[in-house]
Amino acid sequence: MRKRTTKPQAAHPETLSLCTTVAVDLAKQVFQIAGEAAHGELVYEKRLQSREAFSRFLYQIAKGATVLLETGPGAQAWARQVQALGCQVRLLPAQRVAEHRSGAKNDRNDAQAILRAGRDTTIHAVPVKTVEALAMQAAHRVRQGYIRRRTTLGNQIRGLLLEHGLAIPQGAAALSDRVSRILEDATLPLPDLLRELIADMQAEWQALEGRLLLLTKRLEQCARADKTASRLMSVRGVGPIIATALVAKQVEPARFPNARQFAAYFGLVPDQHSSGQKVRLGKMSKRGDGYLRSLMVEGAHAVLRTLKADSEEVDDRRLNRWMQRHGRKGAAIRLANRNLRIVWVLLQSDARYCRNPSVQPGATIAE
Repeated sequence: MRKRTTKPQAAHPETLSLCTTVAVDLAKQVFQIAGEAAHGELVYEKRLQSREAFSRFLYQIAKGATVLLETGPGAQAWARQVQALGCQVRLLPAQRVAEHRSGAKNDRNDAQAILRAGRDTTIHAVPVKTVEALAMQAAHRVRQGYIRRRTTLGNQIRGLLLEHGLAIPQGAAALSDRVSRILEDATLPLPDLLRELIADMQAEWQALEGRLLLLTKRLEQCARADKTASRLMSVRGVGPIIATALVAKQVEPARFPNARQFAAYFGLVPDQHSSGQKVRLGKMSKRGDGYLRSLMVEGAHAVLRTLKADSEEVDDRRLNRWMQRHGRKGAAIRLANRNLRIVWVLLQSDARYCRNPSVQPGATIAE
């Protein structure tokens, strides 16, 4: 039996001028397009087989039309090109678009799902980032990859040596020092093959460590040079890495009605399983940007490690109360949530955060 396939509707050039909204399912070389008129009827469908053909197609879209794209590789570059042509562009989160897909997973259904997601007013578009913000974001992604590979390599070295009865404590300093001494100690009963493997792995680990330090210093320089990042670093628990990550995300604080919802956007609130009059709060939702959330929690833990139990400062006394009531991890989550609320205020002004407003005026936020 021949497999029955659904062919797309024929595309007529004159119907493209009727489209007020055009959805594009992006790929590397194939682009599926669907357009609808002002009353919401699907009036245009077309499939393009090359990037050059899609670039020419963008010039045919009516000025003032809205172009809907799904987030993914290359979406930011195409969004900037659409903006340059005078059209409005919206980048929709891929996971929210998938909720509107009907039928099998194919390009045509994906393009129509983008159209339906564009009508959903509860879906907020992803900001179209500048090339500078994308470069800073790339630096964070590369740094994150370095950390992941360095951790994997260090754990592998520890595991291989532990099979021969040699335990290495946690930490980068202990790994670097102990492995060097083990390789230099000829009295240890290690096979020559294993010594060669460990030496190669140690050299790779040290190279990753050097790249990580250089990239971290580069991000610190970017943080000092950027005005917004330098203001964000005035918040206790926000360093250059967190500040540049927030700047690179280019989140629009105006879309959040208050600081509470801004913090909830990063998943630092309890998840809900409520129904009717029963309100059930669960564990931390962990929604939103997991990378930024982890950085905020790490920054909060760094503050708690240096906290003095006998401090009389208002912030320190608050943190000590949180630690007594909720433990160190619970206090870190609450501090990360509070810091994000302060960041929401700072992103909408030119002020710096001041922990003691009576001494120096600055941006403040209620507890």
